[in-house]
Amino acid sequence: DILYSVDIGDAPVFTYGRDGYFVDLTDYFNDKEGASKNFWDRVETLLTEEQQSVVMNTIQDPDNDNHIYSVPTIETSLIDSRYYQPWINRTWLDRLGLDMPTNTQQLYDVLVAFNTKDPDGNGDPHNEIPLLGAEREPMGGQVIDWLINMFIYYHYDRKWQPDENGTLQYVYTQDAYREALKFIHKLYEEELLSNMVYTATNTEIKAIATPTAGDPMVGIFVGHLTLCTNADSTEILKQYEALPLWGKGFIERDVGCRMKAFITSDCDNPDGAFEILMLLFSEEGSMRTRYGEYGKDWTDADEGAVSDLGLPAKYKVLNDTQSTRHSANWGQYASCFNWYAEGEEAQMSDNVSEYIALKQKLHGDSYRLFAEAAKGNPEVVCPVLVATSEEKEMTDNQRTAVTDYVNRMETNFITGIGDQCDIDKDADWNTYLAKINELGFEDFQGHVQMCYDRQVNAA
Repeated sequence: DILYSVDIGDAPVFTYGRDGYFVDLTDYFNDKEGASKNFWDRVETLLTEEQQSVVMNTIQDPDNDNHIYSVPTIETSLIDSRYYQPWINRTWLDRLGLDMPTNTQQLYDVLVAFNTKDPDGNGDPHNEIPLLGAEREPMGGQVIDWLINMFIYYHYDRKWQPDENGTLQYVYTQDAYREALKFIHKLYEEELLSNMVYTATNTEIKAIATPTAGDPMVGIFVGHLTLCTNADSTEILKQYEALPLWGKGFIERDVGCRMKAFITSDCDNPDGAFEILMLLFSEEGSMRTRYGEYGKDWTDADEGAVSDLGLPAKYKVLNDTQSTRHSANWGQYASCFNWYAEGEEAQMSDNVSEYIALKQKLHGDSYRLFAEAAKGNPEVVCPVLVATSEEKEMTDNQRTAVTDYVNRMETNFITGIGDQCDIDKDADWNTYLAKINELGFEDFQGHVQMCYDRQVNAA
């Protein structure tokens, strides 16, 4: 009757819904004071208008009068929303008498020192990894994106940016993007950026940055602390600090919204099934899903308590229900609304481990640096664009060809591997731009502009 926590991708959801395999839930969601009250109470209260737009654009079928066939999973988190989470070894800085880098040139100088001056003091000045990230990992570790953003506004989900006339500019064709690639290629060529960048996993970063035995080998690593650090290496984690951010814009990751819960057409009581899913969407359901039992795993916050991010604490975490196997929480997050899911409004109690307390403190420090850097964000950014099936079909081949090519060439320019990929040569850069045009860029750009204009005008 209910398919729960099933991620089949957005397009198949709409196809199966139109074909009648899933119950059409549109009427339920339209009944804001009845069947879907839990949903609307939380969405309209806790999300900004832009975030609400992301949610509705995600769950509504653009090819069938915006019909809805799923109860989504919505997750927001100030901690998880930061695309770039760099951490620097303060012990290494102090040992070498270096200041915290606050611009690109200083970053380069620090990385050179980490690579040549034996920062870990083991007598071997070339066994350290100055900079490490995992470009393939989605949570906080995209080191290439972080470096690009030092030169040009670069948002992972928005590769287009409107100019003062509302004309979308493609990041991959801009001169500032080329300057970013020159810098990153220099880091890669001089072995300041690890050649593991395209293959490393969070598990490998964890073992190198915070090993359970021995000293850390990384000066700066980029990644989510929960995924990239060992809970048994708290003393090593104490060596790291949040690295200040600088660049062209630090927009938070869009609110997470995935269609993962469905009522099948075989269900004899869709009203009851929808009611169950809405129960999970309540605040009580979300807290049980994420943290466990009230009074056992979490409780009310002390009066006047604040979280590590400096927000008023709404609850106190008694146990770390996320890192151990147990039945306290429900593990699979589907049909729920996880608000500040990584504990941004949580007071940490003495019952949590030293590692959890330290991790949350570091996250708090990092987010404050992020918020400061975000003051320089562009006033106008391109929203997440949602195309109809007809619009997608118009330039699908061109879009695929162009995006595949620029992604491949980014790697080639950084590594210097391949033909005509010397980023310092004007001829190679011009060949790259010409190839983009040959692949149908003009049609691709026109399609994206059409989507943008439609959504902006509708708003």
